[in-house]
Amino acid sequence: MGQVLRRYWYPAFLLADLPVPDCPPIGVQVLGENFVAFRDTSGEIGFIDELCCHRGASLTYGRVEEGGIRCIYHGWKCDIHGNLLETPNGGGTRAVRDHVKQGSYPVRAAGGLGWVYIGPPGTEPEFPHFPWMDTPEEEITAGEVLYDCNWLQVQEGSLDSSHLGIMHVDNGVVMQPGPPMVGSLSLDGVPWSDKVRPPGALPGMPTTDNDPVVEVEQTPFGFQYAALRWMPDSDDKYVRISACVFPYVVCIGSSTGAVIVVPRDDESCSMINVGGRGRVPRRLGTVREPTADGLRQFRFPSDGRRYSIPPQDRRAMAGRTMFAGWRDGNRPQDASVQGVNGKVRIYHRRTEHLVQADAAVLMIRQLLFDSVRRLEAGQAPHGLEPFDFRTLQAAHKVIGANDRWQDLVADNHGRVPGGNRESGSESPQAAAQGVEA
Repeated sequence: MGQVLRRYWYPAFLLADLPVPDCPPIGVQVLGENFVAFRDTSGEIGFIDELCCHRGASLTYGRVEEGGIRCIYHGWKCDIHGNLLETPNGGGTRAVRDHVKQGSYPVRAAGGLGWVYIGPPGTEPEFPHFPWMDTPEEEITAGEVLYDCNWLQVQEGSLDSSHLGIMHVDNGVVMQPGPPMVGSLSLDGVPWSDKVRPPGALPGMPTTDNDPVVEVEQTPFGFQYAALRWMPDSDDKYVRISACVFPYVVCIGSSTGAVIVVPRDDESCSMINVGGRGRVPRRLGTVREPTADGLRQFRFPSDGRRYSIPPQDRRAMAGRTMFAGWRDGNRPQDASVQGVNGKVRIYHRRTEHLVQADAAVLMIRQLLFDSVRRLEAGQAPHGLEPFDFRTLQAAHKVIGANDRWQDLVADNHGRVPGGNRESGSESPQAAAQGVEA
């Protein structure tokens, strides 16, 4: 599985973490491997192996100066491409510099993020130029939060639409009048009209239908899914269409940016929220002033960016003024069920009982397993077909009973897989097993 995950471009760090030329380097962990990112004197970014190719000293302690990064152990210095520039204890000849190179990897700065490719040399796919990357740098927002759990547990939350009007009901995600309902439970401890939507909240849903019909289609970039909910007293439907740029990126129907989950190792990951037009990723942290690059950076509570679930308000739950016990954004609610804080570092899915509303969750599992088989057969994994990512679409809208939701995202080129599953795909039970880096 790790070989599959290495075949994609993904964001390894925030550009705001390397604000100016010759600033301190940063350590970056991706897929269980350790790297160092640095910005050289000319402002170019390098992404190299953490350990110096001489004697394995960590370059996170290195000096960034005069066009390269220098190891503090014996002074060996390399540029952003891993070429050795100096070897002070190397005998005074070019023999070492001509035959030894620090491991380096392709890196691209785009959309507020540092994107890297750590797959086999020469296999990197076309770089995905997402819509928000055309936004002026001063209007791009990017934030990162670290979770102590497997990456797929977090990613599957972005592919699960049916939990919105249930777990997130305390956040006012439904715009219907009257006390919110979860099954037979009425949250009537506070008048519905007294509820206040959090600042910067995404548009609420105009229906209380918590049992959406989820339809999934494969696309050149992975897949898209639509969650269709019936409107009250009408044959119209409210649809939310999200695009999964397999395997890391999800563009959610009511958002202008993306949610990206990067595996740091099997038991930890980063969740990155990014968007354009100056929209602040809600509840991620405190906005700082723009850096030298014009990019706004976010900082987080607890241990730097490592997320910690706040206390649950059981009194409010007992008084039916809250359902899940948090009303300060989706983050603590989502984190509580994803195993964050190391409570469930790797969730083993063998005891699951999937339903129709889990169709998109099942799809990403199937594509992951099928991508392993494809790579073993010498074929490219899923999601790497040619596609103009500038046309990537997500949407949410009320449509007529006979309207096609696909018309809202026609540029995504969706196609229905043959039958209920792809030929050769795992059964739902098999696909429900854990996926590690």
